[in-house]
This record gives sequence, structure tokens and C-alpha cells, in this order.
Amino acid sequence: MEDEKFYELIDVYRNPPNKGKLEDFDVSEEGYSSTCSDRFTVYIKFDGNKIKKSSFDGVGCVISTISASRLCDALVGKTAEEAQSMTIEDIKKLIGVDQISISRTKCATIALETVKNALSKDHMKA
Repeated sequence: MEDEKFYELIDVYRNPPNKGKLEDFDVSEEGYSSTCSDRFTVYIKFDGNKIKKSSFDGVGCVISTISASRLCDALVGKTAEEAQSMTIEDIKKLIGVDQISISRTKCATIALETVKNALSKDHMKA
């Protein structure tokens, strides 16, 4: 990894742009990884059927924190269906890596899985 990219990612980890509870949200969900103790809550606000704003709060490793913050940016403008169709390949693009080791896959996807749970029909407000 290039030094510049490395320092950019470390800065996102130390100062995640989308960290903090949204004051006004439509959907929230907590996600937890028993393998590494990462724990995040995601908050999503809609404008019609599109995601207007998204944030997260909690604690996690470098990979999970960067993934959560970048995912929050990527969700804006998507419908719930578009967000639910996102994959690990999308996460890799968001954090700028080609590969994620098997042992770190859960770290990279905990925020995405939490978003998908939040957007499931069982959790969405009527």
C-alpha cells in the first residue's frame, strides 16, 4: 500500500467523518462481532425512498471503523434495495484495497451487515 493511502486511512480511523449518532434518524441497528469485539450502531435517515444521511457510533478496529465511515458516505442517495445489494467487493473499493484476508472479512463487513439488518423489512418503520 502506498504511504499516502496508508496515512489517509489512518486519518479516517482516528477521525471518522461519519461517527456519531444522528439526531433525527428513521432506522438504527446495532451490530457486533464476537470474533474481534467490534460493536457499531448504524443510523439512517431517508428522504422519500433515498438515504439522505447515514452515520455510525461505536468501537472497532481500523478496518471496521474505516469501512463503517466510508460506507456511510456511499449509502447517501441509494434506496434501501440498492444498499442491501452491496457486497464485500463494494467495501474493498470504498476502502481502496484489492484483498481482505479471511480473518479480517468480518471486520470489513460488520457495518454493511448491520446496515442490511437495519434495512430489512422486519426493522423498517411502516
